[in-house]
Amino acid sequence: MDVFIWFFIIIGLLLLGYLTICLIAALTLTKVGPHPQYESDPGAFGATFEHVNFLSRMDKLQVAAWYLPNPVAEKAIVLVHGRNASKQNAISGKLSELASEITNAGLAVLMIDLRAHGDSEGKRYMWGVKERWDVLGAVDFLLEKGFARGNIAVLGISLGGAAVIGAASQEDAIGAVIIESTFADLQTLIDPNWKSESGLPSLFLPGVYWIWQVRFGINLREIKPVREIVKIRQRPILILHSLSDETVDISHAYQFEAAAPESEFVIFTNCEHAELFRDQPGIYLDALLPFLSKTW
Repeated sequence: MDVFIWFFIIIGLLLLGYLTICLIAALTLTKVGPHPQYESDPGAFGATFEHVNFLSRMDKLQVAAWYLPNPVAEKAIVLVHGRNASKQNAISGKLSELASEITNAGLAVLMIDLRAHGDSEGKRYMWGVKERWDVLGAVDFLLEKGFARGNIAVLGISLGGAAVIGAASQEDAIGAVIIESTFADLQTLIDPNWKSESGLPSLFLPGVYWIWQVRFGINLREIKPVREIVKIRQRPILILHSLSDETVDISHAYQFEAAAPESEFVIFTNCEHAELFRDQPGIYLDALLPFLSKTW
């Protein structure tokens, strides 16, 4: 009898240790990590801008943003950075330059900090599942500014791309969607990179998936923006991706194109992940600005 008791005690301790490590990994890997800091803002590129705040939809977090008004603009666009970045630091600090270029092209621009990033509230990122609420809050802000439903575009980079796809699938006020360096299926991104990201063997990954389901109510295996893009395939969509993306393989972009064959697809070469505008600004603007000038 004593042998069986000790057996179950040992099994219990091993299970407790396993789940403890999985819990720590699940919480740690969703904390916003360090990112190079840059000083420029839209004013450095000649644009007038305002510091604004608004509430995310659903959970009502405070979202910080820079608003670049344009008195002649009938359309507006929300710019959404990726993981471990912010409105000030995305694209190696060049998101403000991109915003200025878009303003000069005739649109108003709203640059947001996703939850837990920059100056916004929140403790961790949620792989685009809850970040969509931040984007939807930005849409509400622009609607209150007087922009008509359908005259609001969204541009998301990497994690931000997942957020804008999710937001557009739930809000028809969004008239056009641009995604850059965005993952189509989260599991196919996590599984092969688990060891390098976490430093743990793959046997802990199922436990982390389970912890996420229990703790946050999110099934990581079901985070598939490629499924949601089908819901908006009739709206104008622009897909931007680099063949040399070392983080999100170009195959993800091909999945999006297959799911939304009416979309426009521009392939870049020799660009780092989420740095397309930094690495090839001319090609980027030649793809983006004509797309934004179309009727949508």
